[in-house]
Amino acid sequence: MRFQRGCRLRARRLAFRTFRVVRNRKGFLSSKGTPKPNVILVGMPLIFCDLNFIITAHQQSDAYKDHLRQLAATDTVRFVLSPMHWVEAAEDNDVARGTAKADFMDSLESQWLYNRRGIQRKEVAAAFFRFLQVPNTAPQMIASVRDVIADLAGRPAERNSRDFVAHLRAIGANHPLEHSLRENLESNRVNGDRFRTGRLTPAVLQRIERIYVAQLLPTQTPAGVVIDQDSKSRFLNAFQLTDLPAFTVETKATHDSWREERQMSRNNFMDLQHMMALPYVDYFLTDDAKLRALIGRISVGLPFRTALPLTKAEFDLLYP
Repeated sequence: MRFQRGCRLRARRLAFRTFRVVRNRKGFLSSKGTPKPNVILVGMPLIFCDLNFIITAHQQSDAYKDHLRQLAATDTVRFVLSPMHWVEAAEDNDVARGTAKADFMDSLESQWLYNRRGIQRKEVAAAFFRFLQVPNTAPQMIASVRDVIADLAGRPAERNSRDFVAHLRAIGANHPLEHSLRENLESNRVNGDRFRTGRLTPAVLQRIERIYVAQLLPTQTPAGVVIDQDSKSRFLNAFQLTDLPAFTVETKATHDSWREERQMSRNNFMDLQHMMALPYVDYFLTDDAKLRALIGRISVGLPFRTALPLTKAEFDLLYP
């Protein structure tokens, strides 16, 4: 019986991986059906964990937390988190609990998404250099805790999550991540009102996207050659939004919320930030049914791969 159960578990795990973690000949991960010919299995899956999963997992038994750590230590999975996890831990009214969550996140040997603006800047630069046919190393959207903190701080830092959460807590409610979050949330609300009253037409939205992308363009090539304005203008006239995967996901999710007239709260705006992980991870771990439905709607027809959403129960079944 034990042998049969083990076989069933292995078969179930293989079924999940066959369904999702494969590359087709164009280099995209397939999210539908079984692998096509000439596919290769990707090794260790990247699993993005939303805020609630970390909060829930931290409240579980020591045995469950040790199990998650073992999955990471044996390179069975790689957990991915975002800077918003630090914000949530820093805002916990229970300082000891917030610090313990920070320690727990690092105990999972987590990798971290760069912040929203950093990801957008990397995507724009990569698309621009492809357009110019300039050799460029593929950008990394996920990095170590120290690298992402250094990117946020603007200088190299030997900090862990505990130290950074304490740093945010010491600055207070107006720390840069919180300030950016509030500013973007307010802008989203204002633009949502304009969209619903017809002032943000498709043509206007396209012009806004072009202006925003122009602000993110690099000024020189990786070799240090200064880029002329004509090259920038030609790119801005030619690029498609889908050349920028995370930017596309955020834009489609934002427009979806405007069309559905959903009131944008701080929490679901943070979800938009997390969804930028979708093109860069294999699984997106969340029990939020509305968020899962949103991911399903916006992923249809995209020319790049997106992560497969998993509930905690599905994750636990996949990695018992």
